[in-house]
Amino acid sequence: MANARCCWIPHAHDSYGSQGIAPMAEMRAPSRIALAGFGAGAFGSTLSSGVVPLLFLFYLTEFAKIPPALAGVLLAIPKLADLLLDPWIGRRSDNAARAAGSRSHLIAFSAFSLPLILVLLFVPTVAFPMPVRIFVLGSFLVLQSLLLTVFTVAHTAIASDMCDGMEHRSTLMSSRALGQTIAGLLVTVLAPQIVARFSAFHGGYLGAALVLAAGAFVALGVCWWVVRRVPLRTGVERERPPSLPKALRATLRNKAFYGVALILVLLGTSSTALFSALPYANKHLLKAGPENLSVLLTPIFVALLAGVAAAPWVARRVAPARILGGALFLALVGVVWFTAGPRTLTSMVAGGAMFGVACGGLTVLITTLAMETATRSSAKGESLGLYLGVLFSAEKLGQSLGGIVVGIGLDWVGTLGATPDAPSLQRLASLWMAAPASVLVLALVMVASLAPRLRAL
Repeated sequence: MANARCCWIPHAHDSYGSQGIAPMAEMRAPSRIALAGFGAGAFGSTLSSGVVPLLFLFYLTEFAKIPPALAGVLLAIPKLADLLLDPWIGRRSDNAARAAGSRSHLIAFSAFSLPLILVLLFVPTVAFPMPVRIFVLGSFLVLQSLLLTVFTVAHTAIASDMCDGMEHRSTLMSSRALGQTIAGLLVTVLAPQIVARFSAFHGGYLGAALVLAAGAFVALGVCWWVVRRVPLRTGVERERPPSLPKALRATLRNKAFYGVALILVLLGTSSTALFSALPYANKHLLKAGPENLSVLLTPIFVALLAGVAAAPWVARRVAPARILGGALFLALVGVVWFTAGPRTLTSMVAGGAMFGVACGGLTVLITTLAMETATRSSAKGESLGLYLGVLFSAEKLGQSLGGIVVGIGLDWVGTLGATPDAPSLQRLASLWMAAPASVLVLALVMVASLAPRLRAL
């Protein structure tokens, strides 16, 4: 790996071949500007979408007046669209990039579309009849999810155009994870505070969306400026590719990739279930206001940053299967401690930090392993965008399943009014702990079965 060429250096005279694919250019290790710009893209996309898994279920039930079970299903509809369309979008992204000669054009489009759809999601709809509310909110959720796929496929795939070799691509993936984590931390800290500050203006949620959208536009613009001259170099199919169903069937041979993708689904389900139930637990179990969410979640994201920063160092010294198994077990212990341990601030911060540092390491490792398995297949003429479409469909499916579990679980919990009864509170406490913890147990079982394939990487 030490001699791998890395990071394309743009020149004004670069030209593309007849198929829109640039020849090999001068390469070197990622510069600080390249890393910062690449991370800014992940930062901006997370600013534009991170508030949905954190607060949107609560917004739907408390402000849009959608019944809890229906709200959970509403959050699942975009993920069904992802399952059907993300692989196609990934493949079409490759075709669009080949026509333009670069994936940077898709990043420029995302700089405008992602902030706009975030604002539209929080435009008040409570005055409309229930069917209209459901249709409008569902349509915006589907559109946001598909636009996020367009950006994420282009942004992740452009790392292979910028760099050559797993070691150097993992550096960019670490920068991506840092951007996501820092943005997630800011959303966690700022969104509840902005909501509280603008509470007199449509509950504060539209104001929070406007602030986050402005930040996302700037960050995504910075990313485009840095990568705007990176030409298309890898991961594009031959001129007469097979049909989409046939191409998808061909990817099924890559069992290591799909094993990693399944673990990503389970991790997303667990973390989304934990965070989706947190506003209810905060209000009814901890008897605290919205501002307490920042107090509880900030240590998790700080620990997540530590896990992201430590992941490359650990990955060079420990086998992937051992890291996955150890980090998932640490996340499981952290979830149980955070949700079922003593409800003192010190105890909950400790449990949340344990969960956060484990998820930070898992974020980098899972993304890097998935990129490596996908890049090996794309080098044989398969579409890298197709693989990434499948991967990000899996990621969003996990986020959706977490919302479904909590939405259905809230119906089982019962009505949580101003003074919920003791049995309802007990069921809420059980849901908060069991939903994320049980999924992590399944992920641990999956890692054990996947270990032989991971050893081959």
